[in-house]
Amino acid sequence: MDLFPQLGVNRALPAPLSDQLTERIRSAVLAGWIAPGEALPPTRRLAAAIGVSRSVVVAAYERLTGEGYLESRQGADTRVTPELPLWRTNDPARAHCGAAADERAAAETELPVGSARTIDLRPGRPHAATVPPRSWTRALSAAAKHPWLPDASDSSGEVSLRKALADHARRARGIDCAADDVVVTTGTSEALLLLALALCEVHGRPPRIAVEDPGYREGIRVFERVGAEIVPLAVGVNGATGAGLRMLSAQGALDAVLLTPSHQFPLGGRISAAERLAILAWARETGALVIEDDYDSEFRHAGALLPAMGSLDRGVATITTLNKVLSPSIRCGAIVLGNGDSAERRNGNENGHPGVLTPDLDPDPAVPAVPAAPRASTELHTHLRAALHAVRADLGPAHPLVMQLALAEFLESGGFRREIARTRREYRHRREQLLEQLAEAGIPVQGADGGLHVVIPVGDHDATAAVAELERRGVLVDCVQHYRSGRLDDSASEPPDALIVGYGAEPATRLRAGIAEILAVLGAPAGEAAQPASTQKAPPAAAAQA
Repeated sequence: MDLFPQLGVNRALPAPLSDQLTERIRSAVLAGWIAPGEALPPTRRLAAAIGVSRSVVVAAYERLTGEGYLESRQGADTRVTPELPLWRTNDPARAHCGAAADERAAAETELPVGSARTIDLRPGRPHAATVPPRSWTRALSAAAKHPWLPDASDSSGEVSLRKALADHARRARGIDCAADDVVVTTGTSEALLLLALALCEVHGRPPRIAVEDPGYREGIRVFERVGAEIVPLAVGVNGATGAGLRMLSAQGALDAVLLTPSHQFPLGGRISAAERLAILAWARETGALVIEDDYDSEFRHAGALLPAMGSLDRGVATITTLNKVLSPSIRCGAIVLGNGDSAERRNGNENGHPGVLTPDLDPDPAVPAVPAAPRASTELHTHLRAALHAVRADLGPAHPLVMQLALAEFLESGGFRREIARTRREYRHRREQLLEQLAEAGIPVQGADGGLHVVIPVGDHDATAAVAELERRGVLVDCVQHYRSGRLDDSASEPPDALIVGYGAEPATRLRAGIAEILAVLGAPAGEAAQPASTQKAPPAAAAQA
């Protein structure tokens, strides 16, 4: 295999060597010097050829893999993505590609809705590897050899899987739990259904549940399926507050509240440490269940990672899922009911479990510690736990035994942790590209510190109209208005409308093209039709940056 002479670096330049090599490879791919599907040199060989350390080449390959230019498989060559389109039609490197590339790029300018080239930037869609990791295929192969049994597996989940999920929740989210505290589900929606049915059984009636507004639409629909009374809870960028819940429950007792504390959906903020404790104090006083949707906590990009609310109090049901890291097609999640008690740990109960992250979550001395649970509240949660397992037993196991054994092995072998690390790198590169592209155009961004989407205020533009115009252009996004219940009495409490743009599913080349279309639509004067992206000038950079 020949090496590519144009991939050298210049030590006299101030740019880091890995950045130089990344740009050289990217330009070579876009210019057609390295063809789609063509293998790149092994990292050691290229490093020796251009006189750099192997870590420089590894960093460049990893970044370009995350951006979608390259694809890498364990034990195989790193190659240029075979289906790589030339989205950057204005890139100077295209001058080297010839007339055929010009025709190909021109044909890709139009993005008809419903075609394979439609760019999907809707929130909640993660990246899914086209080739599953080898550790997963090995685990699945080993599980397929397990003997068939005359009876179904444990309805709450195969014990090895529940133990592996409990270990992950303890290490990654600080929740003091064991296998008996885990109920396996197919994902968030089924977890909410199980909890709602359990609440019906405990209270002998449909529950009254507070939900964030704007918030998770699918969760609201699940609750409504079981007849639950939905009570909208107005939230800001940083999510719910203890004071807000107290005001709401003063109008009528609440049985539960559904929160997304680590990354509020869709606004993107997170509930502070002080507010988490205030919410837990409210829950203990009222006996309400806190349902914590921990849906994308693995992807924290800025700021300290706060442990799950379930790590602070046993009266929390934490919903976790593997689907955002692996693929929604895997359909695996869990409800985790912690068995620790943070109040007892802070009070020095020698029988309690040490809370390794608890001191960091109480920085404000004015915020009282979570009080010990009233006896009635403790009994309520004990009944809820029994009801939850009973509901799961009535519905049967969430997965066939072979799938549960494979998932357990994948978790225990470290395959899931490695997949988290890999997807974090990919999302980090895409997020950096998105923020850089928006900042260059002077477009502010909110909610970018975690998760897989950002919120883009639209100013004087109509966000709903912008969503429709982008769909016409072949780019799918969403807006905050679509996640409002319309039930809030005080419309002034509703946050301004904004676009919600996900960056998880699409590779960097298509993401860049989609953002260019968003800039074209938002760059047009409010109230006027936006020009096509191919003719409109880029919007001037504003002083304020994201």
